[in-house]
Amino acid sequence: MDRRYGDSASIVYHDVTGDGVKTEHSSVLGEIDKGGLLYPVTVIDGTPVYDGAVSYPAILRAVENKLAQSVASD
Repeated sequence: MDRRYGDSASIVYHDVTGDGVKTEHSSVLGEIDKGGLLYPVTVIDGTPVYDGAVSYPAILRAVENKLAQSVASD
């Protein structure tokens, strides 16, 4: 991720069994539960985008789309 996007994007892993994670990210965890999503869940800027598996190519596409939207709205 760093090689492609530098400081514009990063990947962070959160283990949802941790109490701190449950507290800090309760909003998105509630959305995941409400939507019946399957872990692991990929979340970009607080919005779940993929569930049930991790796909690095799919994550890269989603990040590229998000960055393109960000540039277009500036």
